[in-house]
Amino acid sequence: MKIEKVWFDTANIYIVTDSGHTVGNPLEWYKRLLNATPEQRLKFELGPHKDTLHWEALDEDLSLESFFDFKRELHYASI
Repeated sequence: MKIEKVWFDTANIYIVTDSGHTVGNPLEWYKRLLNATPEQRLKFELGPHKDTLHWEALDEDLSLESFFDFKRELHYASI
């Protein structure tokens, strides 16, 4: 599975995968993203296999796997 799209609202980060899943997680799970400005949040890079996100300026990395952390409640985006 690969990340196809990433976006934010005021409280969440969302992704769409190449398999069609749309998942959102609260920014409060990721303190560096929560405390970042909207502009800083948008300055990410996809990893070479499109399964990770990296924010150089925030020293933050997220894996695709982390969006499907079943120890926490998942938030599916309503489209």
